[in-house]
Amino acid sequence: MRLTFITLTFGLSVLTVSAGKFRVIREWKHLNFTWPTRDTYQNALSVGDYVPENNILTGIKHFEGHFYVTLPRMKKGVPATLARIPSGPTTDTAPLLEPFPSWEMNRIGDCSALQNVQNVEVDPKGQIWIIDIGRTETLVEGVVRCPPKLVIFDIKKNMTTTAYTFPNNVASLNSSFLYDIVVDDTDAGYAYITDNSVADPGIIVFSVKDHHSWKIRHAPSMRADPTAATFKVNDVTVDAPINVAGIALGPRIHASGDRIVVDEDREVFYSPLSSLHLFSINTSVLRDEMNGKMDGEYQGNVRDCGIKASQTAGMVMDNKGTLYYTLLGTNSIAKWDTHLPFQSGQRLIARDQRFLEWPNSFTFDQSGNITVLVNRLDRFLYNRLNISEANFRLISSYTGGRSYLYDQGYDYNVDPNITTSTPTDESADPDVLPASDNDPYLIPQPIPEHKEQPETTKEPNPEPEATAEPEPTTEPGPTAEPEPSAEPKSSAEPEPSAEPKPSAEPEPSAEPEPSAKPEPSAEPEPSARPEPIAEPKPSAEPEPSAEPEPSAEPEPSAEPEPSAEPEPSAEPNSSNMDKNHMSHDQMTQEHMNHTTDIGEASKVQQSSASRLFSSFIGVIFACLFFSV
Repeated sequence: MRLTFITLTFGLSVLTVSAGKFRVIREWKHLNFTWPTRDTYQNALSVGDYVPENNILTGIKHFEGHFYVTLPRMKKGVPATLARIPSGPTTDTAPLLEPFPSWEMNRIGDCSALQNVQNVEVDPKGQIWIIDIGRTETLVEGVVRCPPKLVIFDIKKNMTTTAYTFPNNVASLNSSFLYDIVVDDTDAGYAYITDNSVADPGIIVFSVKDHHSWKIRHAPSMRADPTAATFKVNDVTVDAPINVAGIALGPRIHASGDRIVVDEDREVFYSPLSSLHLFSINTSVLRDEMNGKMDGEYQGNVRDCGIKASQTAGMVMDNKGTLYYTLLGTNSIAKWDTHLPFQSGQRLIARDQRFLEWPNSFTFDQSGNITVLVNRLDRFLYNRLNISEANFRLISSYTGGRSYLYDQGYDYNVDPNITTSTPTDESADPDVLPASDNDPYLIPQPIPEHKEQPETTKEPNPEPEATAEPEPTTEPGPTAEPEPSAEPKSSAEPEPSAEPKPSAEPEPSAEPEPSAKPEPSAEPEPSARPEPIAEPKPSAEPEPSAEPEPSAEPEPSAEPEPSAEPEPSAEPNSSNMDKNHMSHDQMTQEHMNHTTDIGEASKVQQSSASRLFSSFIGVIFACLFFSV
């Protein structure tokens, strides 16, 4: 799909897409914070507690006037791992980040504080669910600070309501990496968390009521696909097998045949980052702790939904049942109406190399807007982040949807077009096809093979012209004039249309001429003209004089008219050229013969005059002689 950009106030941009317009609402070259004092800031810089190029945004969620963003401590020098910024209109498009809930709650080495947060979720009650990996500097050697934990913090009350440390058999102290989280409010609440641990990937389930957790494992769908571990984002090659990452919770309200069904058992969608497949598993399977055992009987309940166009980092479900997900290798965002089959229901909604370089996560606000966090993680991973240029963006568009957490208030419309058809100035959204060798977004379209089509399409035209040739003979000169009525005469009369010379070009094809030769073969010299008759287009240039000549062709004996016919020979036709030259030579010879006859006649006249003069002189001399 093609994206266009226009300049906005404050130097922001707009991406025009099929679902509306994505506006760049925030943009940073590097990230900085609301430091308590200037001295604190200077000290953090000097001792390495704050290294600007080591700070990156990954997760985002919106709640009541703020965006809550995460900054995982993958490298040294990240002073806060969770922060927030105002979400309303502002002239400050690169705001400072306010550590959340406080600087103290982001203190490194304090296990009651946050150590390394990759993603969060905010429920309708205003509780922010925070997954803390516990280890820091995970992109380097890794430093174990604290065990992995889940913290539920009430934003309105400004207090922690739940803090749960995962047991080592669920989330390993040394290898777990809590990546993403969705919240299910069924039966007092559950959290489903992806752990893309290299050693033990899976989906962790936490029960609020039981204050207990377990892990569901399924290697075929949760481990990286080796064939998808290497891919390219612009000029950066990403080569790392990354296990299960993005996760989304389907709507409880869905269509079943012709009926609308409200079901507490919902589908959970997920995908390893290093995979082109989207998988799903039902929440009834996840909520059964017995399935947490290896090789549980749930194995057959994992569904492969289908293939995506590229690898995916983040995904989110809205309250209408539309799944939004990122496509890293194509710098794209796509959506899928989950009420339709995956392969036919996918739609590409935005694509741009510059503004969508590694779209990482999503959030909805209460007004129907979706916001995408873009972070250039591909450059960050390989130390190629240039903090003198824009690296992090929040891009927003109106969709009319809200978070999946608000689906109880959604009035479902059975019309399947509700999410797949959106106003656009282009044609319908293009299908998102699988990547690899036939990915239309990664390879150029094949160039059509050259065919001799023009000649074959024009040959039929000369043929009717050949049939039209007799017509001029039946309707001598007049036929050339009634060009309108000459339309039936096909290309013979289209001399007006022949003037465009395109039609004259077909005639240059020597092919029709041979066919023309046989017909006028009975008329020696004019036989070279039947083609020009079909081509009187050039002959039309020499004015009517050329047009009468076709009528003269039926009477080749008509004296100089044949000589006038050579005028069409002005057409640069290969075989005709020779014939025209021959006729010209013949005409020249005839002219020479004619001149010779005149000379001979003048000689006869001169000889008879001299004889008369001699007789006259003889008479005079005789008279003089006799008079003497």
